[in-house]
Amino acid sequence: MRVLYLTYNGLTEPLGRRQVLPYLLGLARRGWRFTVISFEKPETADDQARGQVRAALAQAQVEWIPRRYHKRPTLAATSFDAAAGIVTALRQRRDVGLIHARSTVPALMADAASRLLRIPWIFDVRGLLAEEYADGGHWSRESLLFRMTSAAEGRLLRRAPGLVFLTERIRDEFAHRGAWPEKPTAVIPCAVELATFAAPDGSRARVRAALLLGEGPVLVYSGSLGSWYRLREMLDFYEVAAREIAGLSLLIVSPDEEKARALVADHPRAARIRVVRARPEQMPEYLGAADAGLCFLGNHHSKVASSPTKYGEYLAAGLAVVTNPWTGDAARLAGDPAWILVDAFSPEAYAAAARALRQRLEQPDRLRQAARALAQRCFSMDDALDGYEGLYRRLLEAAR
Repeated sequence: MRVLYLTYNGLTEPLGRRQVLPYLLGLARRGWRFTVISFEKPETADDQARGQVRAALAQAQVEWIPRRYHKRPTLAATSFDAAAGIVTALRQRRDVGLIHARSTVPALMADAASRLLRIPWIFDVRGLLAEEYADGGHWSRESLLFRMTSAAEGRLLRRAPGLVFLTERIRDEFAHRGAWPEKPTAVIPCAVELATFAAPDGSRARVRAALLLGEGPVLVYSGSLGSWYRLREMLDFYEVAAREIAGLSLLIVSPDEEKARALVADHPRAARIRVVRARPEQMPEYLGAADAGLCFLGNHHSKVASSPTKYGEYLAAGLAVVTNPWTGDAARLAGDPAWILVDAFSPEAYAAAARALRQRLEQPDRLRQAARALAQRCFSMDDALDGYEGLYRRLLEAAR
């Protein structure tokens, strides 16, 4: 029996490499057989990236069918990709017993294909797509695209035989709404392979020397600067924290390097801020050069469903996490020594969090141990794989 895995995120993208490949390879090592249909963006799917992904999948005996991702015009492009995905999925019907759809557009494909193939499918809900586009300022809530997408997500949640959520908060919210009948569900936050983010020996000193970061403590922000990530507020926090913590520097590691540099240019402490771009395999070294990681998102309803990948990565690298309580299940970790909450975008809230961070940094070895322990407890890849395996088995057993 084979699992057909559908993802609208390309495996050559940073997110695909960090949050799709590890799950697939981990489940393949446990004996699950996969055919993966992904939609690859031309800007990331160069020959080198394709070769690296294909080699990793081939070693795990995972079949990969990459298709081209289309972006514009939005509705027509997405409809074309969805139709192509359905056709491609139907061609893989031989020995497929389960479809795993990662996010909303693949769920549309899976819903259609599963009815024709008469097999169960899983809606792996990576976020509320319509709400995210509205919160990001891309769509009006009165627009046709928003209404169509929101209605489609509701139907998919009701029709999918199995559901995966990133946070307890969003599962509870939908359950209270009565959004679906009783069915198998799992909460699996974005996980991390802890060993992957153990920085190589000597890399901390090398990175700090190359970036002229000195010996003082370093805050880091890693990742893209999409519509809901609040870099201006993170820069404001850094300004307050630098007054509280002597010698504090800020490192921004982002594919949106030009955008970050433009925002940093007029910062009063620009001389202590470094902006770099990095390949996915370089992230452990850059994170290992820091002491705490930032992750501020806008206070939007869609963020109830979010589990930022960087949470597990920061913790696995031994960093404290400084974040907001309204993001996903962040508030549930209040009180952990490696977890610091900023409950408002205000000087007072920044100062309180900065004082807490300064206290943690006074015992760096203890902080690193606490961070890695929290990563193991809440963001472990082994636990995530257990969750997926359990859901797979429940659905397959019910379909017999």
